[in-house]
Amino acid sequence: MPRSPRWFDRITEYLSWLNSQIDAETAPLELLDLLAWQRDIDRLPGEDEELYRRRVKYALANAKDAGSKAGFARIWERLGLGSIIQTERFDAENWDVIRLQIDEYVFGKYVGLFDTLIEQYGRTCRRYVFESKADTPSELRAAGFECERQLSPAVHRVDRILIQKSLDPGLE
Repeated sequence: MPRSPRWFDRITEYLSWLNSQIDAETAPLELLDLLAWQRDIDRLPGEDEELYRRRVKYALANAKDAGSKAGFARIWERLGLGSIIQTERFDAENWDVIRLQIDEYVFGKYVGLFDTLIEQYGRTCRRYVFESKADTPSELRAAGFECERQLSPAVHRVDRILIQKSLDPGLE
């Protein structure tokens, strides 16, 4: 009987090792690529490893949240892409267009990511318009302002005979 507990300990150790390999945050990059393939995630050219790991890790939750305004906001938050403002039906004629206002630093950093996210998690039969937004701190202060004004009318008279002579040279 002493062999049986050791065998179960080895099986438990092997399964816990296997489970740690499946974790998208700690798995080697080669295994992460397999997990991404399984979860229908393609790595984008130039995509940093941290974002790629987050996309693979949250692929199932993102797929569940796809297709709704609140779900798309949660996807955006999970991926750490800053804030997003979604405006629907802002144009009476093109009612199927959704405007996405995205932080400026994210907009420039992840160029090809947005099309991929819309393709995987966006709503069917909708068009998307991206806008970049930059929050800048501004101040408004009250200050005194004084001025003087003076009005001086000017009159300009034109001699009618001179105008007629210049228009009709035969009058001379």
